[in-house]
Amino acid sequence: MSHRLQAPNTELCRVLIQRLSELEADRARVLRHLSHELKTPLAALREGVALLQEQVLGALSPEQREVLAILDHNVRALQRQVEDLLNYHATVFDVVRTQVQRVALRDLLAAAVAEQQLQAQKHELRIVVGCAVAYARLDPDKTRMALANLLSNAIAFSPPGGEIRLQVECGTDAGHSLFFDCIDQGPGVAAADIDRIFDPFVQGKRRPHKSDTGSGVGLSLVREAAIAQGGRAYLVPSATGAHFRMEIPYED
Repeated sequence: MSHRLQAPNTELCRVLIQRLSELEADRARVLRHLSHELKTPLAALREGVALLQEQVLGALSPEQREVLAILDHNVRALQRQVEDLLNYHATVFDVVRTQVQRVALRDLLAAAVAEQQLQAQKHELRIVVGCAVAYARLDPDKTRMALANLLSNAIAFSPPGGEIRLQVECGTDAGHSLFFDCIDQGPGVAAADIDRIFDPFVQGKRRPHKSDTGSGVGLSLVREAAIAQGGRAYLVPSATGAHFRMEIPYED
């Protein structure tokens, strides 16, 4: 009796898996087409704004320059949001292809800091790196991307002259987890946002110190990078600022 029931269930699973694969392929195709359709008019807008800013078509009044600056800011923001959407999609659907290797963690942290160093200097922020573990087996590209996004978020919310700590250490739990922590001195995460702060396109109630806000996918990419490596990302309670942690299994 149990043998006769096995075949329909197996076939149903096969059909569902095939259908899900088709749906994901359709969604990927739509996003590729969307990016192509958006990039062309965005490029035209950028070129037009640049021509006007250079006053190729004639001198501009102060009021016209002010309007043009607003247009330029919004076109750049839209371009970043399109790129973030595509990067988020690529990361989410690339999770099965992890490239695990033995990595020098201090070098990995240094690479993530280097990506954000100019922004940190611009806002007079100091990034302090702590590395209590020498080597670990992990996916370096996904981990570096996650750390860079954590730093970018911390920079956006940190007050000028503040300090950001980026550190890695081995947990004391039985499974020996690896903890990547990013700790800032900003306003922290509002209580209403704690449960959804890692969801894609969520922008919390507390606004960053910088006027140039992101699209809300950075922290969701951190979570996806952690999940791809069998881990998780979450907030650690702290009295001040925000303490984000990415936890992945530790293997030397």
